[in-house]
Amino acid sequence: MQELDFHEVADEFVNLANKLSEEWAPNFLSAAILYAAARYNAFHFRETLGDEDKEAAAIEYYTEQYRKMLKENLHEMRHGVPHE
Repeated sequence: MQELDFHEVADEFVNLANKLSEEWAPNFLSAAILYAAARYNAFHFRETLGDEDKEAAAIEYYTEQYRKMLKENLHEMRHGVPHE
């Protein structure tokens, strides 16, 4: 997957959230986005691996990825460095 494609798809979700923010509060949208991501990732895990023995590792992986992405975005916003 190309990084540019990745950011383009992510931006589509952000654009949708921005549009929804005309009607819904940011805290509500933030919680809904997190829930949607968890729901989609749980579905993806079950469809691809689905093994209960791997569930703890999957949770660790997804939470670590989120932590890294959140830190990266906070850094970019703080320093005004956009993704390419």
